[in-house]
Amino acid sequence: MGRTPLPKDEALQPLNVKVPSEDLYFVQEVLKPALGVSYNAEAVREVLVQLRTCFRLPQYVVEVLEAEMKAKKLNILGYVQELLLRRYEILRDQKPASPGASTRGRRR
Repeated sequence: MGRTPLPKDEALQPLNVKVPSEDLYFVQEVLKPALGVSYNAEAVREVLVQLRTCFRLPQYVVEVLEAEMKAKKLNILGYVQELLLRRYEILRDQKPASPGASTRGRRR
């Protein structure tokens, strides 16, 4: 995944944010390596750009998704949460039964 280039013709605005230690750990240990960036600010900037642009999907896709978000009265975070829950339900329902599952609860 490519890095988000910094705007050349626009001054960057400072944003000082205090976060709990577990969120800082997540940025440093998970996001930075996953995104291939060197600085915490780069990782946070990339996440913000991804959210703002609906993960850089084509505009025609974004328009359809935004219409659904509006109809469901969800913001991007609520929408992603709902999609992840739907995906979980699909995976849960596809999970094959364990070998001993059919004999559970029965007396032999």
